[in-house]
Amino acid sequence: MRHQARSYAVQALYQAELIQSKAMKHADRFLDQLETSSEVKAFARELIEGTLKHRKYLDRYLRKNLEHWKLSRLSTTVRNILRLAVYELYHHPELSHSVVINEAVELCKDFVDDTSHGLTNSVLQKVFDQIDQERKTKSTKSEVEESKKHEVTT
Repeated sequence: MRHQARSYAVQALYQAELIQSKAMKHADRFLDQLETSSEVKAFARELIEGTLKHRKYLDRYLRKNLEHWKLSRLSTTVRNILRLAVYELYHHPELSHSVVINEAVELCKDFVDDTSHGLTNSVLQKVFDQIDQERKTKSTKSEVEESKKHEVTT
């Protein structure tokens, strides 16, 4: 179910980039035409909407972790598979990062070719490591602040 939703999300994101629109009306039209379960459509819609809404932020993660590549040089399909996966890595920490990365690799195999999956795997692992480090730093800062508050009140 989730793989199918991700596949639909990639198709809608591809279309959104080609027509240069972040409006969900185009994605909704696409999703309405599909003969699939409401759960698949709902998950695909959430992925599309989140990726479109946070695209600028997601692209920053990608630019920082693409070595010897520019985001604009990637194919539209690979770029949107990466964006989708970064959205999931950042906004769905409850999902296993290895599952998200493997799904992105499978989407590359489905939509592009076998050469793009190595880049996809490498970049997404680096993005996950960066996100994970940011979360740990944030968590440590929160613990220190909480500790300071406790010291002041006692």
